[in-house]
Amino acid sequence: MKNIIVLSTLVLLLLGASYQQSSAYLCGTPSLSGTRGSLPNTNATQPLPPAEALPTAPALPIGMERTFFAPDFRSMQQYTVSAILRGVGRFCYIFVEEAEWNTRVTAETVQSMVRAFDIATPANPQRGIYSTLVDLFGAPPDIDGNGKVILLLLNIRDTNHANRYTAGFFNPADQNLGVLRNPGFRRFPIRSNEADMLYVDTQPLNPNSEMAHNVVAHELLHLIHWRHDPREATWVDEGCAGYASFLCGYSVQEHVAAFEKTPSVSLITWPDIEADSLPHYGAAFLWMLYLHEQHGGIGTVAEIVRNRGTSLTGVADALASKGVTQKVSDIFINWKLANYLSEYRAVRLSLVPYRWYRSYPSGTQEGRLRNFSADYIGFEDAGGLTLGFSSNSAASNAAHTIEFHNTGEVHVREIELSSGNSGAVVLPNTVTEAILVPSLQTETIIADTHSTNYQYSATRGAHITFIATALPNPVHPRYWDIIASSSESLVGLTPTVTLMIFDNATERIHREAQAMYQVAQDSQDNHLYRFSFLLEPEIVPESIIYQVSLDSRIVDTGSLTE
Repeated sequence: MKNIIVLSTLVLLLLGASYQQSSAYLCGTPSLSGTRGSLPNTNATQPLPPAEALPTAPALPIGMERTFFAPDFRSMQQYTVSAILRGVGRFCYIFVEEAEWNTRVTAETVQSMVRAFDIATPANPQRGIYSTLVDLFGAPPDIDGNGKVILLLLNIRDTNHANRYTAGFFNPADQNLGVLRNPGFRRFPIRSNEADMLYVDTQPLNPNSEMAHNVVAHELLHLIHWRHDPREATWVDEGCAGYASFLCGYSVQEHVAAFEKTPSVSLITWPDIEADSLPHYGAAFLWMLYLHEQHGGIGTVAEIVRNRGTSLTGVADALASKGVTQKVSDIFINWKLANYLSEYRAVRLSLVPYRWYRSYPSGTQEGRLRNFSADYIGFEDAGGLTLGFSSNSAASNAAHTIEFHNTGEVHVREIELSSGNSGAVVLPNTVTEAILVPSLQTETIIADTHSTNYQYSATRGAHITFIATALPNPVHPRYWDIIASSSESLVGLTPTVTLMIFDNATERIHREAQAMYQVAQDSQDNHLYRFSFLLEPEIVPESIIYQVSLDSRIVDTGSLTE
């Protein structure tokens, strides 16, 4: 019941949230994690003892000075930061870079940070960030034995894009001892601070703002996640971190808005260039929110954080532990349909297709879909259209239409695909707008690099014409070929041939409708189809009439001997 109350509060907070800053914040953690799936080596010969076995460290006094090693995101080398302990909370130490004290950071800043971490969040005025996340996901590591998390407020040295900046980060190197020589920053050694700590920017991030507290919640989840699963894929780690900010009541609309503008990004990849990562933050967060709303609530995401499996495997294992039997790839299809329809309780989305069609026929169009990504292809004035789809992929193939009717109804329909991964659907005349959504994902080990080509077309089915003829096989005279040329390409559509026999003034079916197959596209851009059959010796060719049909509409007819 408590989780339901918290979620209701969060919905109101998130929908009503607005940003005071126009620039977009980035998390520096992916840049510092090396290659996900490999743990950095240290010069230590023995692993750290578990947190419970460490002796309690003495309390640190306000005013003590400490030198920290911090990464410079421009050179990807380390430099030293002189900082003073300015605040102590029940769960945190607040260190402030000396150059930032009484300029960007004041005593009021520190008090506000301690309050957010220890006491109150927008979601719950009686629970701080630490208690909220620890209760749900588990305690962070405590390698320095002081029972607290160090928050270092500093002017992070980053590339200072005009509209993007590194707002904070958790550095996995600090969870090790001594000097780390692999992977390092561009192969330079890294010195560990040997502490459970988070880094929070002071310029351009306003350290007095709620945004700064949002960053702290995001980074704390990275620290907790590291304890459970240091090998987790970046997209899962970042999605859970964004979800943690959401649970604390902080807005994630900035990243959601970036995803709205670029909804075709792959869910399961993460860009090497941080400047291109904003839509990925939004996608990863929305995925976790969808699992929350549709597949088990907070407990499902908490299980993903705790599960030792990585990427899709970890997500699948976590869902299975909650009794979810659907494949992740099938849930993903439902997720991207839900994104276009904005079927969330806690956010509102407005996605725009990457391409619109307003006149027909469209001709055969080519598309390429990265694994676990979405294409939305729009068709206006769509009543009566025939949408065709095909792919030669060996992956899990599916295609759906989202149909908006003039009655106000919205229907989602799956296009039935043949064994050759092609199919078509005829839209009702009441459809004013339709969205084609292809799905071609695979959950194989190369899932993050897989991509697939597909084809589609939009035609007014009644306008497609055929010219057909029958030819005897020159080698085997009892064999016949029906050759048909269509006026337009038939992506996903397959013409069929029905053979009728005319005998004693009666007409009856000799062979039920059978599919033709595409032969080639000739130099005049004609689309040729062929159907071959053996005519039994007792049947004279003059008695056979053929019918070429498309979507149950007869488009041409003739006799074998015409």
